[in-house]
Amino acid sequence: MAEEHKSTAFQTALIGLIGTILTTCGGIGGALVTSAVAVYQVQRQNQQVALPASGGGETLSVDTGTIFITRKEAAALDPAVYYANLEKAFILHRPLPEWDDLEEMTVQEQLSEENVTCLAVCDQPVFRIRYGEPLEIESDRETTVNGHIIPEEMLNMSEKLYGPPPWKLPYYSEMILNIFEKGEVQKLGIRTLPDMVLLMTRHSVGRVNRVIARTDSHFAIVQTSSTYEGIRVAGEPTTMTIDNWLLFAEADNAFYTIEIRYTPQRGQPLQVWDDLQSYIDQFRMIQK
Repeated sequence: MAEEHKSTAFQTALIGLIGTILTTCGGIGGALVTSAVAVYQVQRQNQQVALPASGGGETLSVDTGTIFITRKEAAALDPAVYYANLEKAFILHRPLPEWDDLEEMTVQEQLSEENVTCLAVCDQPVFRIRYGEPLEIESDRETTVNGHIIPEEMLNMSEKLYGPPPWKLPYYSEMILNIFEKGEVQKLGIRTLPDMVLLMTRHSVGRVNRVIARTDSHFAIVQTSSTYEGIRVAGEPTTMTIDNWLLFAEADNAFYTIEIRYTPQRGQPLQVWDDLQSYIDQFRMIQK
């Protein structure tokens, strides 16, 4: 019974730590939980994948063939351009012009921003870079996500957290890196990369467009999109789609999840898209 409680707590804490799905009590993010059946398109192809946004538009490329880097190569990188964390064994591109500073926090601190109580792996690290001011989405009980009505239990939970509707939640264009030490997550039943992918996407039904993976690979790529209808932005009714790309990677001692989120905003330069591409291009895991 204790193990079952641990597993449930772990799942509750992890849902949405990568920014796209808040926990099941996380307002409009939690509303992405639906009873619909998703069709997962699994592609076992080459290691370089170009994934277009849901509306066609821009395309984000992910190349898993360049992710590993040696300590010697890491030491040769320009520290003014790259952030090297030798303890956690990864490299990130430092924030580009107009982006906020790199934030280092824990799972607990990240969840507390959404008034959500962390139940497990609370001390695991999170690294985040955000662009400018957020887009504030105003939702209510009539809002739908990808054509699905928000479940009543989620609406009731939103009222407990945020009070009566309308609810306002901020959305950023951003890069978020989560790291989960295997010693921590294995105690809770997560032992393989597919375990981690399934756990992190299990409440994304109806949002997942593609899953790209290869048998026995150390990597997996998931592309999702969320179309919000019945919302208001700057007081005006609108329909909006937010796109996300998630790269799951496995090293000897940890699982890494790097998310790229593109939030469309009026007047936002196209350079933001290019910057997001740079962040996922330059992510590296250091081989020990």
